[in-house]
Amino acid sequence: MIHCTMEDLVSLKGGEGAAWARRHLEGCPECQKEYEGLHQRIAQLKALPTLNPPRDRWPVIRAAILAERRKKRLVKVRWASLALAASLAGLLTVRGVRHQPTANTDAGPDLQSLVSRSQQLEETLRLYDPANRVMSAARAGAVADLEDRIAAVDAELDQSSHQPRQDLVNLWRQRVQLMEGLVNVHVATATYSGM
Repeated sequence: MIHCTMEDLVSLKGGEGAAWARRHLEGCPECQKEYEGLHQRIAQLKALPTLNPPRDRWPVIRAAILAERRKKRLVKVRWASLALAASLAGLLTVRGVRHQPTANTDAGPDLQSLVSRSQQLEETLRLYDPANRVMSAARAGAVADLEDRIAAVDAELDQSSHQPRQDLVNLWRQRVQLMEGLVNVHVATATYSGM
């Protein structure tokens, strides 16, 4: 006796199937038992909960990666700005030590040469057109610090009518040193960016 195959039973379940399979199913208890088991399996499969695909996790992962990159970049910028500020402070200190006036020098010509040097540095700075340059946060911080210090010296120079000549020379010397540091930062920016 030939029994129905699973394909025959599935075809019969779908309303199709061969005529011999229908006749055999009516008279064979084994095939009827298998046919009922097929009904039960289909019912059990239909009773399973629907599984939804997991949410798209990419936006969360991407945000975490970008936040980590920003954090690393900020750490680098902080260290770079500290290094730049330290090197500028060292440069200004070395130049300040080299240019300390002796007690016996005449302040007249020295004052005029400092004013002239300050004007030359202002012109050099204008040639680099710093307002239209893009620079890193570290360099921008160094530039802002130098510009603030120059503004403080300029404020003292504006009120210099009551100061001794040697104090004026020291203020102009300080202004020239700060201007040289500012020009150096802008020269380094222009060199680095290839402009």
